[in-house]
Order: sequence, then C-alpha cells, then structure tokens
Amino acid sequence: MSLLRFAQVLRIASRNFFRFRLQAVLLITATVTGTAGVIISTGYAAGGRQKILDQFAQLGTNVIIVTPQQSRAVGGRARTGSAVTTLKESDYKAIVHSVAGIASSSPTVSTTLRIRAGNLTKNTAVVGCYPDYFAIKHWTVTLGFSFDQSALRQQARIALLGATAARDLFGESDPTGSHITINRVPFTVAGVLAERGQGLDSSNEDDEVYVPLDTAMHRLMNIDYFNSMVFNIENWSSMDSAADQMHQIVEKRHRRAASSDNDFLVQNRKSLIDTQLSAFSRLTFLVRWIAFSTLAVSSLGLFAVTWIGIRNRTREVGTRRAIGATRRDILVQFFAEGSLGALCGCSAGVMVAYVALRLIDARVSQPFLFSATDALLDAVTTIALYSAFALTSSLRAIRILPLVALRTE
Repeated sequence: MSLLRFAQVLRIASRNFFRFRLQAVLLITATVTGTAGVIISTGYAAGGRQKILDQFAQLGTNVIIVTPQQSRAVGGRARTGSAVTTLKESDYKAIVHSVAGIASSSPTVSTTLRIRAGNLTKNTAVVGCYPDYFAIKHWTVTLGFSFDQSALRQQARIALLGATAARDLFGESDPTGSHITINRVPFTVAGVLAERGQGLDSSNEDDEVYVPLDTAMHRLMNIDYFNSMVFNIENWSSMDSAADQMHQIVEKRHRRAASSDNDFLVQNRKSLIDTQLSAFSRLTFLVRWIAFSTLAVSSLGLFAVTWIGIRNRTREVGTRRAIGATRRDILVQFFAEGSLGALCGCSAGVMVAYVALRLIDARVSQPFLFSATDALLDAVTTIALYSAFALTSSLRAIRILPLVALRTE
C-alpha cells in the first residue's frame, strides 16, 4: 500500500469514527474504564504500601520493645488494671551489656498528669525517656532543641511538647522558653516535636509531653521501675536472635514459679512488619486482580462494539470492495477506527486516573504516588491489548464477500 493510499484510508477511518457517535462513545468509555482501573489500582497499592512503611519508620523499624505483662495471676485469679513494677534498671543494664548489636536504647515511663500553661490546663500523657528515644523513632524537633545527657544527669526540668499539645496550650505562637507546670512542678519548654499523626499502635504521640527520664521518675512520678524498654538493633537480620536473648535474660532475672506465666513481654517489631506486609501483599493481589478483571471486561466490551459495528456496516464493506478497495484497505480502515477509540480512551483514562487517585489517597490519608512512567507503560499496554481486539474484529470485515455484502439488507 502506498503512503498516499494509506493516508487516504486513515482519513476515511477517522471520518467514520466521528460519524458513528454512539460506537465512538462506547469505545472510549470501555477504554477509559480499563485504563483508569489499572492505573488507580497500581497507584493505590503503591500509596498504601508507602503509608505502612512511613508508619513503621515513625515507630522505628529495627526496634525491640520489652514491656511488663499487664495481667498477672494472684491466688489463681487474674488481676488486671494494677501497676506492674517488675522492669527495673538492673534489667535494662543487663540487656545492654549482654546483647550484641544494640545501636541505641531508651527506657520509658509514662502517666497522665495535668499540664498548666498560663490560664490553660490540659490532662495528657507525660513520657520520660532518654535523648536516644527520638532518634530511634526518627522524630525531629521543629522548634527549639531536644534535651541531652547532661539534662538527664541533672534531672533538668525541661520539656518537649508534641505538636497537638503545643497548639492546645499555646495556640500558634512559639512556646520555646515558656514556662509550664506539670503536676504543679515548674518546667521550661525546650522545643516542639514534628507532627506525626496517628500511628499503627493507635497512640497519639502529638498530644504527649516528653521530659528526661530521671526527671520524670524522681520529680514527677516517684517510681523506680520502667513502663517499657526500647532497643534499636543495628542489623535487621539479627532482630530475632536479639529478641530471643532479651527474653532469656529477663526470664532468668525474673525467676518465677513453674506454673506462673512470664511477667514481661518482648515485642519484636520485625514480626509486626512481616505480618503487616504479608497482609498488604494479599490485599494488593486482590486489588490488582480486580483491575485485571476490569481491563478484561472493558477489552471484551471494545471487541463486542467493534464486532457488532462491522456486522451493521456490511453493505458499506461491500460497496467499498465493489469500487476498488482491497482487503488490506478494509483491514486498515476498521483497525484504525478501533485503535483511534482505544487511543482516545487511554489518554482520557490516564487523566481520569490521576484525578481519581488523588481524591482517593486524600480520602484515606495515604501518600499520593503517581508515576508518569508507570502510567505511560500501563497506557501503552492497554492500547496494545485493545488494538489486538480491534484487529481481531477487523479480520471479520475482510472475510465478507462483496456480492454477499451488497445483498445484505
């Protein structure tokens, strides 16, 4: 086929595509649905995975937490709700000295106390910790500065405010250097922590106040035990072995009757991450299966529209063949009509997917991830699939005999 003849056939195909408006609308609708479905599902899955990884980064990935069990059996009956005081400083030192690969660590204590700033008061959680606690959780200070080891040794009365606590007590003003009282003990605000939002553990850390560990234990709470011990492990591969060592150390130190349960719990963040990612992988598979089903249905819809369109235009095929059109001309014409619909629909589908994905991600509060490269690859793949179906339908047109076609009513 000469280039001039090919261009003439394409002009006829484009004119016919816009002449049969209902067929064009159906083709574009089918391809928009399939293309947008694939891109939205891929972007939604990527955004959801990134959200989980961001939440794990906030909690700390290579982290092992030792906490006291919240329920203990007393006289054969379960006792709940009472303070558990079995985690001591000696347990913490034994773990730090015996377990290899600990990059940083921090014991913590916490309780709910009344905070007062000027005429405003607020009941919120006060957490005592080491300075390394914020590095373990990848938590930065946006205003002011964090406390250091010297403040820890001196039992300094300084505090770091979560973003929500700072807004509730000081509004939009900078609270750095301001004075507050915690349980009637005066403190100076050293800084404000970056806003983190709701975490996987359902705690609202933005609404908490953080003070040096010794200050919290001796000036505010008057206790000699820890509520938890947080350890950051250097290597991800050694998480399980480190957790087992910690369990053995604390179990040996807390010698208990054979019939009683352990009074502590070792929580390995690696197990939680593996469980969450495994569950998300299954969800991703289901989402992508739905997208594949949508693409398959839209492809069949395109095939049905083009197939029926060719059947309804049998006399047109016969007329064109009678006046000199070759089988190749007919094939190119109908293939071009179907491919033009696929091209327009896929282009519109990318734009629809972009807008829909942004709205969905904003609705579910997850990162908006839209890769132009991936979207282009998805669009090219769907165009190729739709073109294959259009080609299959077009093969029907070249099998129509001119004499039979002209006799068709």
